[in-house]
Amino acid sequence: MKTHCRLLFFLSVFLLQTAISYAQTYTVAGIVVDDKGAPMMSVNIYIRETLEGTSSREDGSFDFKTTAKGEITLCAQMLGYTPAYMKGEASGMDRVHLVLHPQNVALQEVFVTAGNYRLQGSSKWKEMSPVSIATTAGAVGDIYNGIALLPGVQAAGESGKLMVRGGDSREAQTFIDEMHVLSPYTYTPENSAARGRYSPFLFEGINFSSGGFSSDYSQSLSSVLPLTTKDESPVTKIGVSLLSVGMGGGGTKAWANSSLSFNGDYQNIGPYNKLFPDNYDWINPYQRISGESQFRKTLANKGIWKTYLAYDRTSFAQHTSEAFNPINRRMDFEEDNLYLNSTFRKTLGKGYKFFSGVAISSNKKRMDGARLASDALKETESEIHLKIKAEKRYSNLYKLTAGAESMLRRDSLSYMYPPAILTGGEISHSINSLFLINDFNLSASFQGNVSARLEQTSLNDHWQILPRASLTYKMKDFYLSAIAGLYQQLPENSFLLRNQHLSAERCWQYILGAYHEANGKTFRLEVYNKKYHNLATNLNSIYTSDGYGYARGIDLFLNDREVVKNLEYMLAYSYNDSKRKYGDYPAEAMPQYATRHNLSLALKYWFQPIRSTIGITDRYASGRPYHNPNEEGFMQHTTSPYNSLDLSISFLLNKKVIIHASASNILGRNNVYNYTYSSSRGEDGAFAGSPVNASRNSFFMIGIFITLSGNTAYDVSNF
Repeated sequence: MKTHCRLLFFLSVFLLQTAISYAQTYTVAGIVVDDKGAPMMSVNIYIRETLEGTSSREDGSFDFKTTAKGEITLCAQMLGYTPAYMKGEASGMDRVHLVLHPQNVALQEVFVTAGNYRLQGSSKWKEMSPVSIATTAGAVGDIYNGIALLPGVQAAGESGKLMVRGGDSREAQTFIDEMHVLSPYTYTPENSAARGRYSPFLFEGINFSSGGFSSDYSQSLSSVLPLTTKDESPVTKIGVSLLSVGMGGGGTKAWANSSLSFNGDYQNIGPYNKLFPDNYDWINPYQRISGESQFRKTLANKGIWKTYLAYDRTSFAQHTSEAFNPINRRMDFEEDNLYLNSTFRKTLGKGYKFFSGVAISSNKKRMDGARLASDALKETESEIHLKIKAEKRYSNLYKLTAGAESMLRRDSLSYMYPPAILTGGEISHSINSLFLINDFNLSASFQGNVSARLEQTSLNDHWQILPRASLTYKMKDFYLSAIAGLYQQLPENSFLLRNQHLSAERCWQYILGAYHEANGKTFRLEVYNKKYHNLATNLNSIYTSDGYGYARGIDLFLNDREVVKNLEYMLAYSYNDSKRKYGDYPAEAMPQYATRHNLSLALKYWFQPIRSTIGITDRYASGRPYHNPNEEGFMQHTTSPYNSLDLSISFLLNKKVIIHASASNILGRNNVYNYTYSSSRGEDGAFAGSPVNASRNSFFMIGIFITLSGNTAYDVSNF
């Protein structure tokens, strides 16, 4: 751990010295006003695709220094207003006049409802830009790590996956351009945090719904992460990235109305492990090679066609053994993951809009030595997601959206142990849905939404209506909102392979929320109650849908970028009380992964003279419950609290070079996530226990991102 700290310290000093230069700078200055000419405070103003920017003052004025040369694009953004852009030479941006226009009042997209999802669009605790994700300490440039700091999300240092409001990671689904992603996380060894497969730089903004999402989305009991890719990429550029765990490169070719992007990455944890070993006995280090490509075309008739293709392959080999099992075995792992997404969106006449899309997902895993020295495990999952919808605004008071979708799935599992023991199975099924969404603008301050899905699951030939409704009331800068809705999701594959007639798991969600944003400050408070039914259970190898449970709690969010110039802080707190009887639980109990209290504080400070951002994040969570077989009862104990202090430093050395360094858990705390126990009693008559920890306490990363051609800073994916 001391080596981590020393390396980070010397790196910081070196980069600070390197970043301070005598390059010529220009002043970007001006004023931002609304459509009536009134000055606007706390507007976010920045140079597109850079870290350089500031916020407007009370009189609407702003100014900051830049080393950018040539033509730049200045952006001004604020919630509830259409972004304003201005192109020009950097040397001539000292008297800028920007005007922001309110977004459409009728069914306006800026209204925020409880559950973080605007049923009129896509709502969020906070819209997180790619740069915001990359520079937040603890995120390490990963979408899911960044979202994990928001309210309602459990601390998951040993898995890296989203667990929201009492739900496990399977209950949080990811969508790209409204199309489902079957396998959004990379595979990693046990107790090693997974990462998202897709770079945050692919997306315009990153929205997160911790509950109460609209009927556009289904097959999720807790939350959805709807991601929207960029509609256009007007810049042609090529770049490379050099990381402490790998390298990458790619670029974009832009034409008048279309663009083609490609990116490739290679990761190898071997060299890093030689400097900072983890708890594994590696034979072949963790390696991952991936490629992404996207084609976008804007059609003359107000249509946008986008196609995205991603493939990655992961492999590693290690010596491993089960806890309390002295037999050491070799485990070899390989995974191939493919995702193809193609969508078409078009604005028609007379207020009609049309959308259609198809997504193909395929994931294949192969593991030798999965449980025993000579066994073999193979698992294949595939999905074809088809979706079509149309919307029509009949007046300023009413909008109707109707659609249909189908998810065609095939899953297989085989486990072989020589000489001839073979288990497993295969299922092919579909989930077919019709949905209808009604948006009402009841008054200038009062909005409502009533929607429903009719969903059929072919495995049990069951039809279910899933009603949902929301109300939002605006009082100046305050929003009060409420949501009630029914959600469902099929049990996980391991249960369906053993009993294909299990019912879909269901959850009623009830949410009340209050939201306020003004003068660079955001406040949000939400109270929720979730009731689970038909949860899948496995007691004595009998698989049923007799499970049930609940989750209720409070989420609090504070964000301020005005208390100190160039400083932004984010405070998130969650209280969660949840119990459920599911899986192999013999009684209703708090799930092992759940924590009652979660608190995160993220600070980010922009040093304009040296063009750098320093981020500090501290995250705390109360202990998790666990079962001790040596005592009476079930899930009787709680682990010690979780805590992680993270640090990140980003430097814009010049317009074409970005250096980013981050370190997680810099204090080296040994967080405990669970305890495992031996299957038999020892000589003392007790079951021996062992703590479950992450594979490494701390992680350090440094990356250099260089633009080889083009005039804008290189980002991780080039999209």
